[in-house]
Amino acid sequence: MNERILVSYDGSDHAEAALRFAFETYPDATIVVFHVVEPFAEHTDAGVENVRRWQGRAREYAEAIFEDAEAVAEAYDRSVETDWEYGRPRHVIVRYVDDHDIDQVVMGSRGRDGIDRLLLGSIAETVVRRAPVPVTVVGDAKLDE
Repeated sequence: MNERILVSYDGSDHAEAALRFAFETYPDATIVVFHVVEPFAEHTDAGVENVRRWQGRAREYAEAIFEDAEAVAEAYDRSVETDWEYGRPRHVIVRYVDDHDIDQVVMGSRGRDGIDRLLLGSIAETVVRRAPVPVTVVGDAKLDE
C-alpha cells in the first residue's frame, strides 16, 4: 500500500524544509501538499464583491505556492498532489487528515517560544496533539543544512 504523507505548506522556508524532508524520508510515498487559507479575521461590511475578490486572490496565492512546491518536487524527480481549503489551519489540517486517508503529517515549525508561543499559539503543537496519525515537525535546525 502506498503511504500518503500530508505536508502542510504555506510557501515559507519552514514549509519547504518540511517538504524536502518528506521527499528524502519517504521516497515511495504519495506527497499531498496542503495549504490552508485563513478567512477574514474580522467581520466587514465590504460586501459580497470584495469577498469574491479576496477569495480569488487567495486562490491565486495557493496556486503560486503550489508552483513552488512542484518545483521542489521536480528537483527530487517526484510529483505532488495539491489541495487547499479555507479555515483555521490547526482545525482544517486535522479534519483533512480524517477525511482524506492520510497516513502521516509533516510540517515545519517556526520555533516560537516564550511569550510569542503563548500569544500566538502553535499550529504544529495543536496538530501534534489532535491528529489521529503520526506528525513529524521539522524545526529550525533543518533550515541550517
